[in-house]
Amino acid sequence: MKPLSYFVPLGLALLASGTATAQSSQPAEQRSPIIVVGKLHPSPDVIVRTVFIGDLDLKSAAGEAEMEKRVGGAIDDMCSIPSPLPLYGPLMEKPCRDEAWASARPQMDSAVRKAKSES
Repeated sequence: MKPLSYFVPLGLALLASGTATAQSSQPAEQRSPIIVVGKLHPSPDVIVRTVFIGDLDLKSAAGEAEMEKRVGGAIDDMCSIPSPLPLYGPLMEKPCRDEAWASARPQMDSAVRKAKSES
């Protein structure tokens, strides 16, 4: 096994390379993901999904639509009831979706406002 000191210089070399500075030149608000939070009631367990939007041009309608699609997909994934419990779907899925959209929408609106204010 290599000593830890072997890995530290490699990490420092990567930080000193151009890749770290190239990423930091992107606006922070475009790199920030959307954190979607919800739960399938009556369970007390919280479900969290992270939606990456750093590659989207949120100044454009296409970028906004793609963000909406990604967040919607994450919400569909986290709020869908497994097939053995189909009768509980409407009772559990709608509150989960409402809560998840309520957690995501302000972040999405803020990301779009910040992107458009950069112009």
